[in-house]
Amino acid sequence: MIKNITRDHILKAISKIDNEVIPANRRSTKYNLVFNNKTYPPKYVISIANIFVKGKELQSSKFNGGSETNNYLISLGFDIQTSIKGGNND
Repeated sequence: MIKNITRDHILKAISKIDNEVIPANRRSTKYNLVFNNKTYPPKYVISIANIFVKGKELQSSKFNGGSETNNYLISLGFDIQTSIKGGNND
């Protein structure tokens, strides 16, 4: 389901997230997408990127986090790191 999301969609999602507050229930617990020295919750980034594909946020129950999400983001050239304390984009 996430295979139609491109690097450009991810970059747009990151930009959108930068202008908002990450909901507490969507913050990173184990992994972070690291971009421009900021951290983002990978699964939330995918959910938001879907807005630029299908016009709506992808529900987190519709795809898996962890390996599925992280490997997909890595294949698009993004850096995924293990979270030390959970990414809050602080």
